[in-house]
Amino acid sequence: MDWVLASLLVAPAAWLFLTGSSWLIDYLVWITVLNRGIRRVYDWTAGSFNAFSPISLTPLVISGFVFLVVLKNYQTLPASLQRIIRLFSAALVIGFVVGLIQNQLAALYALAEYVAPLSIMGCAAIAKGNERILDRWIKSVGWAAVAVSLYGWYQYYTIPAWDAFWVRAVGFEGYLGKLKSTEMTVFSTMSERGVLAGFLASAVIPMIVSKRWRNVTGWGAVILIIATILLTFVRTAIITIGLATILFPILNRGKNTLQIILLLCVAGLAGSTILKSTPSSGKVGERMQTIGSITEDGSFKGRIAIASYGIVTLLKNPIGNGLGSTGLAGRVNTGELDAGGTIGDNGYLEILLSLGVLGGACFFYAFYLIWKQVRLLEKSGIRSESLMLFKALFVTGAVTLFAGNWFAGPGAVVFCVFAGFAVYPKPAMDRVVSARAAKRAARESLEQPPVEIPAAIPAAENKL
Repeated sequence: MDWVLASLLVAPAAWLFLTGSSWLIDYLVWITVLNRGIRRVYDWTAGSFNAFSPISLTPLVISGFVFLVVLKNYQTLPASLQRIIRLFSAALVIGFVVGLIQNQLAALYALAEYVAPLSIMGCAAIAKGNERILDRWIKSVGWAAVAVSLYGWYQYYTIPAWDAFWVRAVGFEGYLGKLKSTEMTVFSTMSERGVLAGFLASAVIPMIVSKRWRNVTGWGAVILIIATILLTFVRTAIITIGLATILFPILNRGKNTLQIILLLCVAGLAGSTILKSTPSSGKVGERMQTIGSITEDGSFKGRIAIASYGIVTLLKNPIGNGLGSTGLAGRVNTGELDAGGTIGDNGYLEILLSLGVLGGACFFYAFYLIWKQVRLLEKSGIRSESLMLFKALFVTGAVTLFAGNWFAGPGAVVFCVFAGFAVYPKPAMDRVVSARAAKRAARESLEQPPVEIPAAIPAAENKL
């Protein structure tokens, strides 16, 4: 029956793909954020937990349709974008070959986890700078964030039976707190609290920096999402929001600075006020206060130790462990419920150990080329809000990748959408080309020598 339900979830995506609809990305967003919740309700109803439920794989299957869209339109993209796609492909092929040898079937799942966000990026580039589509996709992410936030608060106060069933089945009691009202850490419809916090952080950043990406609930949605993040106890998400929103006006010549500062203050105060009415306010406050002395925190010191261990491991094994050694892919390979990342608390090392030194070099060089392309566009005079926000997200992502591999999770959707639009804003590029052509034509007309007007020719005398 779970296969039937999974097929029903995938069927609309197949129809959207066949009709060539851009709503395929919107649908993918909603399936990504809701599929684990749907799976938990189904398992609870069936009375048994299936660690390999096909329902969990529906986002990856739908991402396959997005990949086919990119493949179909590959030749229409500029040579610079084709080169970036080839580099990403080379990195994944290297990691997949090693993974197939060492991790067997799990390599296929891991490959899909990486192809999914890269396909979204390619699909965004294929949109050729259509800002109307961009705004709709980002607002879909925002509405999804509101939905999972509302459910998160419902979960916090009621502990739904299906969620409690899942927590016990995967052995997360303790890690997620006690299965009592207001004593469990919120994870909403996601696989765990870190994934939820990462998605909500990426969704709220565009809503903070510009009103064009807020839905009709406006600031209320921002306050709700930030308050929900605090209930996850994930400090990285708060750091991500703060860093991205500070970088945006810095990189955008101070645009919306006052508005952003005001909104952050209001959202912070409102979020704190909401939390004060909950029994978790003290724990949240203690957790967030450690941000000010993060270098003394045990978690931070643990990450440093993991990084040191990971570097030594990579030097000993430069080809890496291949795709399929972490996360859901690792669970498929080992048959165990708890299959953590090899170096799960450092995204750089996790990617390098999955793709190897050569594959990792191709992967990160492709991102460098994206950054280089955006900088060239900026120098040509293209400074749209979406391009500037991508720059802020790029720098923020480079920093937070030290804390974990956010690229393989739902939080990568917003980054990849803005990356695709930033790297190929065709209407803006056409305007620049037209403006340059007009200036060149005007300059050439001024540089041409004046045309000599011949003197009047005397009229011929009438000899008759």
